[in-house]
Formats: sequence, structure tokens, C-alpha cells
Amino acid sequence: MRVLASILLSISFVAAAEGGSRERTFIQALEAFDHAKSPEEFRRAAEMFESLLQDGFRNGAVYYNLGNAWMKAGEHGRAIAAYRKAQPFRPRDPYLEANLSQALSAAPGRLPESPRPWWRQIFFWRELLSIPEKFMAASAVGMVALLFGLAALKWRGAGTPLKRAALAFVFLTFLLGLDAGLTWSEATDHRRAVVVKETQARKGNSADYQAAFDQPLKDGAEFSILERRGDWIFGHFEGAGDAWVPRDAVVE
Repeated sequence: MRVLASILLSISFVAAAEGGSRERTFIQALEAFDHAKSPEEFRRAAEMFESLLQDGFRNGAVYYNLGNAWMKAGEHGRAIAAYRKAQPFRPRDPYLEANLSQALSAAPGRLPESPRPWWRQIFFWRELLSIPEKFMAASAVGMVALLFGLAALKWRGAGTPLKRAALAFVFLTFLLGLDAGLTWSEATDHRRAVVVKETQARKGNSADYQAAFDQPLKDGAEFSILERRGDWIFGHFEGAGDAWVPRDAVVE
């Protein structure tokens, strides 16, 4: 319960924080993006958007515009990483999906997509609701379960149907809450990363080790993080295998 309360408090804090200095910086970043002409100017706009994400702040609009700025700057890997982070907050945004698809197609280092986790098939609604919406849905369904439970205690003559309804809503609340927690964990725990510059993957966490693959990894190669050790990250690259890459060549 304390973890859930912490998550809900973080979401509330994010909403409140949008009204202060971050809002002014966001507007300035949008203006810088609108007036940018060169890749360097788009990079400066991207850096302004990134400054909004300090101290654990997360926001779908910021990630989306950050991705647009990096895309215009020609930084496909960074754009992909930003768009991926925007998805849990803007799951039904067609512009986000279109821009992500464009970034993936343009990335020279794109790798095959990873298989979908089994639980994504169970939580069929997970790509339809944003993180705040999932927590609100779980809370609303939980309240309905509570009402049915109280009704079953009050009207014992109709207790069995009411109890079954209460149990069904309790189970649905559990599923919604579990999915919301998994989505929040994905958004906050760095389990994925993207290569942002050409780099040679190694068999160990040092440049002294042999190359892990025949060809170097290029901008836009996505992978799952398996381990971190010093300045190196060990990851699984779909279609290629497992290898170590330097931290300064990727973004999480």
C-alpha cells in the first residue's frame, strides 16, 4: 500500500509541477523548436526539453516534443528513446505512433522487435489507457467492489449474487492495479536502452575484450538491459545476441 501511495503521490506531484517554472521552460523550448533551422538549433531545443526531466519528473508531452527535437537534429536513437518513454503517458496518440514509426524506419541500426511479453496479451487494455488512467480505473473499480461488498452484508437475502459481483470486481481491480504497477515500473525502471552512436559491442566490460558481433552497432539499435557494471552495460540485442556496450554510447 505504501508503494501505491507513493506512486499516486508522484503522479499528483507531476501534475502540480506543470504549472510553475517547468511550464515556462516548456514554452521556451517549444519556441526554440519552432524557430530552429539547423541540427544544432534543434539539439539546443532538445536540451531544453531534457532539462525538464530532472529529479525524476516524467511527462508525456515533454517526452514527445523531446523526441521531435532529436528527430529533427538527426539523432534517431535519442528520438526513439524519447518516443518510447512517451508511450505509457500517451498510448492513443496517433502522431506519437507515426513519429516513432518514422524514427524506427530512419534509424540505421534498427534491430528486430523483441517478442511481446505474455502478460501483454492478458492486459489487453494496457495500450489503450495511460498510466494515470490505469490507476484511476483501478480505484474506480475498487470502489464498485466495495459497494457490492457492503450491499451483500446489508441485504443478506440477495447476498450470493452480490458477493459474486463483489469478487468479480475485486479480481478486476487486482488486474487493473497490477497492470498499472507494471506500466509504472517500465516507465521508471531503466530496463531498455538505445544505441545513439556507432559502437563496437564487446564480450566483456572493457575495450580490451573481443568484438561480440561481426559489425558495430549503429544509431537506433534498441536492447534490453541485463546488467550494469561501471561504465559498461550488458544487454540482449534481438537477432544478434548478448554483449557489453559502453554507457556513453547509449541512452536509457
